[in-house]
Amino acid sequence: MDSDQDKQIESIDLNDEKLKDFEEGNVEIASSETLEEKKEENGKGRGVLLFLIGLFAGIAVTTILCIFFVLIPWTKTKKQLAAEEVSSEPPSYETKVNLIKKYLNTYYYEDVPEEDIEEGIYKGVVNATHDKYSTYYSAKELKIQNEGWEGKFYGIGAVLSYDPDKEYVQIEEVEDGSPAKEAGLKAGDYIVEVDGVDIQGMEITEVVRMVRGDEGTTVHLYVARDGKPLDFDIVRGEIKSTTVAYEKMDDGIAYIAISSFADTTVESFKEAVQEAKDDGAKGVIFDIRGNGGGGLDVAVAICQEILPQGLIVYTQDKYGNKEEFYSDGTKAWDVPMVVLTDKGTASASEIFTAALRDFGVATVVGKTTYGKGVYQVVKTFTDGSAIKLTAGRFYSPKGECFHEIGIEPDVDIEFDADAYVKDGTDSQLNKAEDVLREKLGLDPLVREEASSEQASEESSEDSSEITSEK
Repeated sequence: MDSDQDKQIESIDLNDEKLKDFEEGNVEIASSETLEEKKEENGKGRGVLLFLIGLFAGIAVTTILCIFFVLIPWTKTKKQLAAEEVSSEPPSYETKVNLIKKYLNTYYYEDVPEEDIEEGIYKGVVNATHDKYSTYYSAKELKIQNEGWEGKFYGIGAVLSYDPDKEYVQIEEVEDGSPAKEAGLKAGDYIVEVDGVDIQGMEITEVVRMVRGDEGTTVHLYVARDGKPLDFDIVRGEIKSTTVAYEKMDDGIAYIAISSFADTTVESFKEAVQEAKDDGAKGVIFDIRGNGGGGLDVAVAICQEILPQGLIVYTQDKYGNKEEFYSDGTKAWDVPMVVLTDKGTASASEIFTAALRDFGVATVVGKTTYGKGVYQVVKTFTDGSAIKLTAGRFYSPKGECFHEIGIEPDVDIEFDADAYVKDGTDSQLNKAEDVLREKLGLDPLVREEASSEQASEESSEDSSEITSEK
């Protein structure tokens, strides 16, 4: 017992202050104060807890408000900028076109006429072929194109040809009494711009389309003449195209120039051939330099007027379908012939050239032709517009396709532009005449030529540089 008490007392001795309170009977009082302190401490703990709960609740509420008032509107705006109506699925063709039109009208910095947007869409679809000969025509463009095919149109009255070396269109001839003549254009001028558009490298058919237009309207041409820039404003007028010209040369040689294979060309060609026969022509030069072509049917009809019996040309489409065109030989013109070509001789003109060459009735003189050995079909719409699509290739009687190759001449000779400007000397035509005279057994002509020193001086005086800078 005593030992147990001693253990208890020893235990109590561990805290002298509490032992003193215990001895003095102050244990209850001490316990009461401690309880109050604990209550106070507990109250402080609950306050901190409530503060923390309120803090976290405020953060939660703020986050929710941010989501509704900041993040959601921001997300919607981003979607609107991209494509508000577009779902996660890829849009259909029609939907995408409509969206493009909508965004063009909404965001493009200038107003674009609805008609221009639609025309641009149609052209874009055809341009997907990446074929320079396939195109979409608006009703107005088709009207202008048809006028050219019919041999009557509104333009300036100048014969154009493409110079592949300079990549510009050159004025080859200016018709008397034409708007071009009255404005002061001259043969040899290079067209650099049409209505402010640089035409370098552009297809000659596209340049012709730009130059032509409605009667009474004005076209602005920026040209280079002897390296000097000149500006012309020309009022378009009605032009009745003369696509065939005949001239009687010396010693029974007939000269027939064909500028295009338009609808009116067949009758004009028949008249020229008949006139040459009436004049007793012993041989003929066909000049198709700068002739950009025309209708396949026109080229065939012309060949039928002069070729013996046989295949003129055949076409073939991507399915292997062939269509052949023949001459019955009833109108064969049995005289030596020369075909005069250059780099502007294209399409239907090349059909004509290849046929006469393969039949063995003509010698080709000049330069390698352009190389357009494909044909197009035109499909019209009820609103007057149309599409022109390349449908197949041409093949000569011997099966040659000259597309992107051209037809090489039997006698290669450059055109001397300096001599032509100086005194009208046509070096290629002179050579064609010499070749034909040899075929006829005639002596060659002796022509006067400018000395090389004089030609060099004149060449140095006249710069042929072409620039689009004004």
